[in-house]
Amino acid sequence: MLLRNGKKILRLLIAVVAAVIVVLFVVSFNGMCRHGSCNNVIALNDGWSISFGGIHLPPMEHVSDFRVPSNIQPGDTIIYERDMRNDSIPLPTTLRFHAYHVAVAVYVDSVCYYRYGFERFKAGKLVGSGIHLVNMPEFLDDHVIRVVTIVTEKAAAKSVTQIELLRSNSMTDYFSQNSDSITIGIFLMFFGMIAFITGCCAVGFDRAYYRLVLIGLFAGLMGLWTLNYAKGIQIVSTNYALDTTLEYVSLYLAAIPFGLLIINMRAGKISTWKLNVLKVIVGFGVLFFLVTTILHVTDIAHYPTFLLIYHSYIFVSFLFMVFFKVLYDRGAGMQEKILASGTVVFVLFGIADLFRYNVQNLFGLEKSFLDATCLPVGTLLFILFLMVGYLVYMYEELMDKTEKEVLRQIAYRDALTGIYNRAKCEHIFEVLNRDDSDYAIVSIDVNGLKYVNDHFGHSTGDKLLCAFADVFKNAFNGIGTTIRMGGDEFVAIVRAEHLSDLNTALKTMVLLEKDAKLPIELNVAYGYSVRRRGDAVTAMDVYRMADANMYAMKLASKQQRMA
Repeated sequence: MLLRNGKKILRLLIAVVAAVIVVLFVVSFNGMCRHGSCNNVIALNDGWSISFGGIHLPPMEHVSDFRVPSNIQPGDTIIYERDMRNDSIPLPTTLRFHAYHVAVAVYVDSVCYYRYGFERFKAGKLVGSGIHLVNMPEFLDDHVIRVVTIVTEKAAAKSVTQIELLRSNSMTDYFSQNSDSITIGIFLMFFGMIAFITGCCAVGFDRAYYRLVLIGLFAGLMGLWTLNYAKGIQIVSTNYALDTTLEYVSLYLAAIPFGLLIINMRAGKISTWKLNVLKVIVGFGVLFFLVTTILHVTDIAHYPTFLLIYHSYIFVSFLFMVFFKVLYDRGAGMQEKILASGTVVFVLFGIADLFRYNVQNLFGLEKSFLDATCLPVGTLLFILFLMVGYLVYMYEELMDKTEKEVLRQIAYRDALTGIYNRAKCEHIFEVLNRDDSDYAIVSIDVNGLKYVNDHFGHSTGDKLLCAFADVFKNAFNGIGTTIRMGGDEFVAIVRAEHLSDLNTALKTMVLLEKDAKLPIELNVAYGYSVRRRGDAVTAMDVYRMADANMYAMKLASKQQRMA
């Protein structure tokens, strides 16, 4: 049935993905509109003269025309200077710029208005990246602005960020322009947290929820990375070193739950060597994170230094999964198809983002064109695919368990009477033999079955057995387990907490027998035996003693009728 509904599920998934894309487009468009119409921002990109390495460049038409030298090293200084005397900016303003792994000092004439990162750089610590806001003096058109930057990492940006003046120190326009990434980041973080907590609480009851734990971890880490990369984290934090550390930690860690998720979903469905390679890939990810963390904490080398290695690791891993068809094969089920589709989408977005970042970093292209990452959108779509696949997986698991439970019940049920059969009795005996507790076993034999079969036919004999089974169940309901051993033999097993009710159940059974409407009077012989704690007997021994007591009652009844 699941396969027949496969096309419907895929159509639903496509509709959901399309809806998400439309919503993201609307959010992004509205954000750009709000940014474009905002009167708070004054672009300040022209007229900057730049000095570095003893070279002084004349004022440029646009600051992004400057290309940071490829041989720039930590400790090198780049100075941006702009004469404001030709501009009319009478009100107090705020200078805003995005600094990537540089220590920054901002001067107005010879007065330092802002300083960040120099002490951390001297101490060999991570300086970090972030959007800097510097309060400028009134009548800025009478002064010269000078921005001094010292490169702190080899991974420092190779292009220059946009420089702006704000009529207030509010970041509303920036958050509005980047609302799509920030919204996705917040959603992924909260979704990941809920999925992770739910999965952890439920995994003790069903291992199938382990997959939900991994989905939650991956979503949460990618959400944290998105918020830090888009600098949406500056809504609550301006600790650039901490924010940058969280950005790289979440990015480097995300590969681990992603790899474990692929292993969990494909185990038993791909060849052993492919599964082993996946385990090696995840192991490398764990080792990579541990080594880079040790180097980062000890300030030998910081997280940004290893970004190119990480990108190469991710790219090679994706190539392996695609080239060797790790995610999909011709005989794959619905959830594998959904997983493969989602991974392809995520990989395409990931490759596009790797290309964007490295082209921007290597060639210093203008950041207004390439600074926005598309990976959050790819992650969101991938999570949607994963959740649909997980729902399919849980549905299949539920159907499989239901089918097994039905088969188990069928295996333990007597086809004629509907009560438990000999197989169930043997299983209970095994349990009783492992537990040193009190219990009783009742052995019952239906009298006259042979006579009914011979004179009224086997169908009437079956009615006799079914009638007694109903009487038997009603009498022992809530007191003991009722079982048909075969033929006219029945057994009841009564646990310790109901031993005091045993005689009442037997009396009820005798009374209910008289109400049965049959060609002959319903009558049974019974006997029981009680096992007490510490008795060195097995359940089979107790059953034999109960059976002997039953036959004693049967013999006594027969002798009484003959007399």
